Amino acid sequence: MLDQFDDTLAAIHHLSKGQVKVIISPHNAHALRGDNDVPCDAYCKKIDGAFLDFYSVPDLRELYKTRLEVFFKHYPSKNFNGAPWSTLNHIILGVDLQNEPWSGIWPIVAGESWICDIATHLKETIGLGENNIAVITGGISGAQLPGGTQNFPDSAFDCKAVDVIGIHGYFSGDVADATAGTPWADMFIPGNTLTARALGKKLLLVEEWSYVHTERGMAYKKSAIWDQGNALNYRGIPWLYSYVTHSDEGPTARINVLRTPVAAIGALTDILRRAYKSRSTFNWTPYLAPPPTGLSNLTALALNPFIPEQSDCTFGCPGFLCDAPDGCAPSLLCHNSVCCAPDDDVPGSVGAACNSKKPCHAHLRCAAKTCQPCSARPTLQKRDTRTPSIPGLAPRDTPKRGVPAGALHGTCAPSHASPSPFHSSLQLPICLSPSPHSHSYSPCEKPTHCSADESCAWGLCTPCREGEGGACLGAPCKANNKCATGFCNEFARCDYAGQKRVVGGPGVRPGWKRGPDGGARKGGPVGERGAYRVRDQAVRISVKGEEVRSTGVVGG
Repeated sequence: MLDQFDDTLAAIHHLSKGQVKVIISPHNAHALRGDNDVPCDAYCKKIDGAFLDFYSVPDLRELYKTRLEVFFKHYPSKNFNGAPWSTLNHIILGVDLQNEPWSGIWPIVAGESWICDIATHLKETIGLGENNIAVITGGISGAQLPGGTQNFPDSAFDCKAVDVIGIHGYFSGDVADATAGTPWADMFIPGNTLTARALGKKLLLVEEWSYVHTERGMAYKKSAIWDQGNALNYRGIPWLYSYVTHSDEGPTARINVLRTPVAAIGALTDILRRAYKSRSTFNWTPYLAPPPTGLSNLTALALNPFIPEQSDCTFGCPGFLCDAPDGCAPSLLCHNSVCCAPDDDVPGSVGAACNSKKPCHAHLRCAAKTCQPCSARPTLQKRDTRTPSIPGLAPRDTPKRGVPAGALHGTCAPSHASPSPFHSSLQLPICLSPSPHSHSYSPCEKPTHCSADESCAWGLCTPCREGEGGACLGAPCKANNKCATGFCNEFARCDYAGQKRVVGGPGVRPGWKRGPDGGARKGGPVGERGAYRVRDQAVRISVKGEEVRSTGVVGG
């Protein structure tokens, strides 16, 4: 079996001319339960259904460590001059601890020390660290949910031997105010708690994602694939697509790599090319060299070229990504790079009262003491000036279809444009253009009205500043008064006020509290009764098998 894997490594290295590296996952946690289409293996039979024992029983942990040593230290590569895999950093990027160790269970209820123990074993005993091969967590509790911590518990961040936090997530585009990529954009907001904690300490990798079919139909498959990759590229997070094949696709997540570019592979290929040159705030150079052609200097947000014609909207709708105030529909705001409807308490929106001290949003005019509605600046369509072949028929003077709103290669209508048969939407003045040399300076009343790189100061969202009370989202802090957001969370990072630790998932008792002595709320000392009672029998927990789920809900 190892010879077959070694042949695969050699083929990948040869066919890619050394440009592709691999991630090895030495075991699939689904095999412990025989679920998710993975057969029950030797570990599964030994523990007889008590799969949590795999992580908490010392003897089982030692068996797994032996497996890792055989794979990465003792096996002599048949294709790479007998070298152990732990030294093949030119072909192996990283090694997962395991594929989804606690899939379906979060917070982790048993054996959490297993993460750092196995990571340290891989990094130090087996020697991945000295050979610049990354230790990756492998999607700890399975598919990520918006606002959850399935893939990045404290134990992963606190372990020095962990190099990369591997994140798995499956999001659909079948949500009224979000695209399939919106949850990814919300998850990796620059400077939020996740990205701020990781910067300089851990790398973030989306190790699994794919298309999730919806009732909207196959026409939206390419658009949903591209939206997710684009959101991750824009946030600077590297990624891997989960399901590629050379067989049928249908409405599944699979993408046939042998089909023509008009199929789903066209969208995946396009967004992969963009990913190859995308910039990131995280330093991957110990494991991946930058492209020889250099990184992209493009600062404008890429627009989705795969939105189907029957789509209700092609630009600036709720959930769409944006990089400027005029990247959204006039009634929406560009907040943390996502077009969203303003909350009821956001000042300066359409219809709000305004004056010299209460300005409107940057794209709106204040008239008659009210923020006035406006029209989005349309994209001019090229005209069809072909001469008719039928004698006596007048030349055509109609716009061609095909230039989408906001297209980078398109031409915008001038500010003095007036209503016409070709621009029937121009019943209102065109929205004001934002200043290219300043932030939005949108009106605000509290920190949540502003984006992550802004603070609410004197009623306006202004760029973050250093100093007393000026730290923005994700900045280190010791007290609430040090944060422009008004709240210093449990990770000693500035956060939006009211954010509490997420507690949920199987095995968690809502409302459970511990007493002042650290024991349970009711009963005797720790270890004698209640949830903390020591048990001497195997623990058997039934967890529903993992499946692709629609989780594309924008987090608060």
